[in-house]
Amino acid sequence: MVRGATQITPYRWTFAARVLSNQPVDRARWRNTLMYRASPDLQIGVEYNPLSPQGNVGPLLNWRALRETKEGPAVIFGTSSDRIGTPRGQAYYMTVSKSLGQGVSLYAGMSYSSFQNQILYPCGMNIDFGEKWSALFSFDGVNFHPMATYRWDRYTATFILVGSKNPGVTFSVGF
Repeated sequence: MVRGATQITPYRWTFAARVLSNQPVDRARWRNTLMYRASPDLQIGVEYNPLSPQGNVGPLLNWRALRETKEGPAVIFGTSSDRIGTPRGQAYYMTVSKSLGQGVSLYAGMSYSSFQNQILYPCGMNIDFGEKWSALFSFDGVNFHPMATYRWDRYTATFILVGSKNPGVTFSVGF
C-alpha cells in the first residue's frame, strides 16, 4: 500500500495529536483527530482544535474511490479543516496517487479552500526507507511542508517543518 496520500490505516480507530510552534494562527498550534475506519477504503472522523477561539470542531472524511492498480492511480476524495495556517474553513479535496516502485510514490490533486474561496493544487512525493522510516515532501497549494515519519508497532511520530521553517510534531496511535 502506498503510504502518505493514499494510506488508510489498518486499525479500526486512530487518534492523532499535532503540535506546531511559531504559528500565528491559534487553530494551527494544536490539532486532535479521531478517525474510524468504516471499511478498507473509507475513514470518517472528527477534528478538534482546542486553541481556536471558536473551539473549532469539524468533520473528517477520506474515501478511496479507486484503488491503485498496475496501470492506474488511486483516486481519493475527502474533507478536513482548511490548510495549515488558515484561521478557519473546511477543505474539500480530490487526490490521485501512484507508486513508482522502489518505495517512491507521487500524488497531486485539487482542493477547494472555503477560507480562501478558491481551488488549490496540492502535490507531493513520499519516499519509504524500509518499514519504519519515510519522508513526505508536501506542497499544500500555498506552502511546502517536508516531513519525516517513524513507525513502530501501532504508533507513529512525524516531524514537520511547516512552511519549511516552523517545527512541529504529530503523534498517533492506532487501536
